[in-house]
Amino acid sequence: MTLEQKSKLFKKRWPKVVLIIVLVLVVSGVAGSIYQDRSKQAEATRYPPLGTMVEVEEKQMHVYAQGEGDMTIVLASGHGTENPYVDFYPLHEKLSEQSRVVVYDRFGYGWSDQTSVPRDIDIITQELHTLLHESGEKGPYLFVAHSIASLEAIRFAQIHPEEVAGIVLLDAGNPTFYETYETPSKAAQKIMQTLKNTGVLRMLSHIDSVADTLLQPEEGYGQHIPESLKKLQLAMFLKNFSNDTVIDEMLHLQSNAKKVIEAGHLGDLPLIWFTSGINQQAIQGWSESQEALAEWSTNSKQIILDSAGHYVHHHEPGLIIEEISNLTKALLQN
Repeated sequence: MTLEQKSKLFKKRWPKVVLIIVLVLVVSGVAGSIYQDRSKQAEATRYPPLGTMVEVEEKQMHVYAQGEGDMTIVLASGHGTENPYVDFYPLHEKLSEQSRVVVYDRFGYGWSDQTSVPRDIDIITQELHTLLHESGEKGPYLFVAHSIASLEAIRFAQIHPEEVAGIVLLDAGNPTFYETYETPSKAAQKIMQTLKNTGVLRMLSHIDSVADTLLQPEEGYGQHIPESLKKLQLAMFLKNFSNDTVIDEMLHLQSNAKKVIEAGHLGDLPLIWFTSGINQQAIQGWSESQEALAEWSTNSKQIILDSAGHYVHHHEPGLIIEEISNLTKALLQN
């Protein structure tokens, strides 16, 4: 067969080859989607909510509370933390021995529903206020916020100052940092969502090294989480990762930060923040913006954890618990 004949044969077969490839991709996508949906249904039965489901704006939000005390510590998770209960385990198990501790799931996280309502910071704050009220939790609240949850903790204090006794930030960003932070494109986030929805991530998660990577966003993460919670953590990751609500939350980051900045500083509200020493070196402008958090309150204190990554509560939980406990005692004495 001559080269010209081979070329003609290839051109004749090419449409069929393309059609076969497309069909294989479609069938694989449908099969993967069915696999993902059925697995999620099974895991919903296997891992029921550990706390209480509360109706908020005709949707269901999850809140977990334990412990007793005159101060209620509210733990607010960062962006993309698919299961706040597991993420904050190193803190809430010990803190609840002396205080009331609340872990809540924003819409799109944990056991809470997703929502199509825009993730504007005032909406998020109002949802949280409703959740705490409807679940019977009472202030004064001491907010402990990780990463971008600094925005909702500060905004809550701006809108409801009489209900907030203090704020502790866990390597959480200064709103001025987030105002200009370049977020991942929606297209990139949608690609990751597709990998989840078509079952690709779930299939890959059966490889131990991949599962470990999915559950450990950084070295040292999870060292204080019991093995019994790892399967729950993975199930929540495969359920919530890069869903539409979570994507929209990130797309609102700059506008939400701007709204918090425009509302002004917090006066003498007690403010403590822990800064990751690793992040100070890895992220341009992080160190300076962390120092500038002092401008948010005249009653502030920064603690730098030199060897800790972004999830500081997984690296130095003992020190963080001690500082929160001391602040709680001081607030109750005043």
